[in-house]
Amino acid sequence: MKHRKMLLLAIAGALAGAVAVAPTPAAANAFPATMLADSSLHTYCYTAGFDTDQSIASYAMNTVLDGTTDMSDSFTAGNCANVTIDVWWWEENLPGTTRGQWECVDEANATTCDSADISIDYAQIDMGINDWYDRRKTAVHEVGHSVGLGHDAISAMISGEVPSIGLVWRRYSPHDIAHINANY
Repeated sequence: MKHRKMLLLAIAGALAGAVAVAPTPAAANAFPATMLADSSLHTYCYTAGFDTDQSIASYAMNTVLDGTTDMSDSFTAGNCANVTIDVWWWEENLPGTTRGQWECVDEANATTCDSADISIDYAQIDMGINDWYDRRKTAVHEVGHSVGLGHDAISAMISGEVPSIGLVWRRYSPHDIAHINANY
């Protein structure tokens, strides 16, 4: 009986220690943190000069947004001037250490964006390590803003350089996917 009681105390102590080091759940970020997109179809086009690595845009739009949420994407090839585009991809030198930027350029109303620009600064992104992964993380991050996502510390919506080459940093969190799917 004494050994059984000691064993139970040892197990309880081990469990208490395990609970004490268990990670805390991520805090839910507010949604929408930016404006909402105008519909579940997210069309996109490349601007002249967006040619360093176009694969990041198709990765963010098709593989991640279309592939992991209820939203869909549509690429417009050629002259995009005569069609309505939700996301215009730009390559430019952004101020300071800014790696990517989302900006609504045509508001439908105070909460909905009809068309947005996503600007990518490859020179800034490529200053760190793991550039291939970091380019994709940045593209996914900016597309996330275009559908209403805010910053977090557990997915592609983390600010700054990609923390590692893990896939989690090039995807949206389950929490954010649930918000996207509930709103589009």
